[in-house]
Amino acid sequence: MRLRSAHAKARATIVAGLATALLCSSALAPVSAYAATADELQNRVDAATQAYGDASAKVSELQAKIDESQAKIDEVNAELPEQRERAEQSLSSLYKMQQGTPGLVSLLLSSDSFADFFTTYQYLNAVQRSNTDALAELNRMEGELSAAQQTLQAAKDEASAQQQQAQTSMTEAQTALDELNAQIAAQAAAEAAAQAQAQTQAQSQAASGSSQAASSPAAGAPAASTPSNPSATDGSEVKSDGEWMIGMASAYSIDSNTGGNATASGDELTDDSMSVAVPLSQRYLLGRSVQIRYGGKTITAVVNDVGGFAAYGRVLDLAGGCWKAFGCSSASDWGVRAVQYRFL
Repeated sequence: MRLRSAHAKARATIVAGLATALLCSSALAPVSAYAATADELQNRVDAATQAYGDASAKVSELQAKIDESQAKIDEVNAELPEQRERAEQSLSSLYKMQQGTPGLVSLLLSSDSFADFFTTYQYLNAVQRSNTDALAELNRMEGELSAAQQTLQAAKDEASAQQQQAQTSMTEAQTALDELNAQIAAQAAAEAAAQAQAQTQAQSQAASGSSQAASSPAAGAPAASTPSNPSATDGSEVKSDGEWMIGMASAYSIDSNTGGNATASGDELTDDSMSVAVPLSQRYLLGRSVQIRYGGKTITAVVNDVGGFAAYGRVLDLAGGCWKAFGCSSASDWGVRAVQYRFL
């Protein structure tokens, strides 16, 4: 009878362990498969954001050149009427003098000598040529500036098109990433439920085996082993052997922390702390290091706090140093995002 009870207990324990392993492994595989896709989409978002920034800077630069060119065109256009009037007046005066005898006679009589007359006549010709040349130069400048303006406008239109294309790519990639994060969150919740179910079944079958063993006297029988993580018997056990996992991470700061700058480990919380909190049931992880990967960047933090956020489907709560390392300006800026993580 003692031997049969021992066999029944061992068989129940083995079956429970296999059930837990099968259920957990089948649930974890799909979420892990999202990792490469999430990284790829994040890289697309980053690349599109960079392209959008470059195109925006180019548009601004070209617009500044267009404004500068337009200012020069306005200056030339402002000078053209006056210069045109001068050229027309000098040309008209010279024409009348050349065509009308009284004009030449008057000029000759008013001159002290023939040399003075000739000098004055040459001067009038020079003035006329100067005015005509100035008018031609202004017209030339106006033409060149207008051509340059058209070239700049075409370049700006092209840069604006690139900017719009980058904006579209960034929006599409971000939308796809948000949808994937939603799928990851849903899958993570499903995994948590599957793990809880597997744990419950394992405990139930183990308890059943123990009851059968206890129904017969078994003096000297070995005591049941204590779980390695006694506080994680609610289905919230995590892989602590360095294997990468995926889950939803929130963020907090001194202002949002109910304990102020205090943590469960006794460490002081600052807005630059490279630390994280784990669910209450995983208190046994206090003091462990954890690597977190997001957006192509990996950081290392220490577990020094616990919180009641597991009910919301979150696996980590990042302190200020962590979300700042990922480029966020505040805890609300980070919000809740899907990350890869592993305990070292």
